[in-house]
Amino acid sequence: MMDRSFKVKIDNTVLDYMRKKRKSNLTLTISSTGGGCCPTFEVSEVSLVKPDRLDAFDIFQQNDVTLYISKNARVIATTLHFMLKKNLIGATIQVEGLSLKKRD
Repeated sequence: MMDRSFKVKIDNTVLDYMRKKRKSNLTLTISSTGGGCCPTFEVSEVSLVKPDRLDAFDIFQQNDVTLYISKNARVIATTLHFMLKKNLIGATIQVEGLSLKKRD
């Protein structure tokens, strides 16, 4: 387990949402989109599914939740903050505190 220089904050709304869905895994993946003729940029995606390749993630325990944070996530804030954003079709979990690369 790495010595992490940041804290993780999971909003209660996220914890309630996870409880309702009976999920205890929170996975943060970073993927690149675009390319070819378009600029590439990184996007962060939060899911409630345990990742297949555990070696690509740092694993933490917090609030009865197992957090899988992608090793290529660059955390620039002192706190990695997970929050729930409600939308028309339900809700998505978003994260603040990351640096995402954008290449033109």
